[in-house]
Amino acid sequence: MKTYDIYFSDGKSSDNKGFSIKTPEKAIHMAEDMLVKGNSYIDDYAGGVISVVDSEGVTIWSSPIPGK
Repeated sequence: MKTYDIYFSDGKSSDNKGFSIKTPEKAIHMAEDMLVKGNSYIDDYAGGVISVVDSEGVTIWSSPIPGK
């Protein structure tokens, strides 16, 4: 069974939340919420990209993170 996690990158470094979300829809919704509400990763990776990646390493969704 695939799971999904949220990744952040800015070209120099990357990080992920370590989630094992069960559906891509829920993972995308959580990522979109993070973009709207902000969090420390959004601040740290401003100008980069937020992505939802499945457990096989395939990116299924991504969006730019607005710069500061």
